[in-house]
Amino acid sequence: MQTVSRYLLINSVIVYQTGYIGRNSKVYDRRLKIYRGVRNPITFTFKNEDQKRQDISAKTVDSGNYYQFTMIDTESKKAVLTKNLRILDDGSTISTKGNASIEITESDLLELDNKFYEYAIQEIKEDGSTLVTYADTSYVSSGTIELLDGAYPQFRASETITSFTVTTGPLAKTSGAIQAHPGKNNNSALHTVAIYTTGFAGRVKVQGTMVTTSPTDADYFDISNIDITTSDSVVYNNFNGVYQHIRFSYDNTTGNTGTLDKILYRH
Repeated sequence: MQTVSRYLLINSVIVYQTGYIGRNSKVYDRRLKIYRGVRNPITFTFKNEDQKRQDISAKTVDSGNYYQFTMIDTESKKAVLTKNLRILDDGSTISTKGNASIEITESDLLELDNKFYEYAIQEIKEDGSTLVTYADTSYVSSGTIELLDGAYPQFRASETITSFTVTTGPLAKTSGAIQAHPGKNNNSALHTVAIYTTGFAGRVKVQGTMVTTSPTDADYFDISNIDITTSDSVVYNNFNGVYQHIRFSYDNTTGNTGTLDKILYRH
């Protein structure tokens, strides 16, 4: 039997509001690690150069004087994520004094590459001006964040299909091949479809193939037919199975001039 330990830790960071005067020096700030597929809570503790927690209970967005976290791409030097800190400090006990937090969510990280980023925390004053805070007592204002994946399942954004230009499909308008990522599914893999229409009535056909590269019309087989009456609403459909590619084909019923605006596909 394998026995594995797991640790319930608080991702806690010390932030200095004033600089070094020769006592209790902190040489460096540790690197933060955040992961895709889960929420990443981070707690910041605000101290002075003597390592004493500071009362920050009044630093709220509502007051107009608050702390703001910014995550910065080290290559482009652009901010990729900005969040206001939520104050945990009630000003009364040592366990809460000087504490504030943020939560980096799954959706915050969707468009970001796995690499190192810098982060900084600034104090926003009531007049709109800003004040620096430090990551250590050597006047270094930024810290380092490493974005990682592979440890947790990740949210995958829906694919949007708006182009139906294939003229040799089973119906009048057909999409190109859409990667179905069979290696990330199992035999009961669930696929979901949302069809957005405007006054459309007709049939939407879902087809699949196990051909890995440049499938032809002859390589596809029917998965399901979705019949839609005149509707301006979103029509949903689910199907199961493992496929290399899928595609969508549709045609209006005779006399109908409505449009199929887009299809959102998830798997």
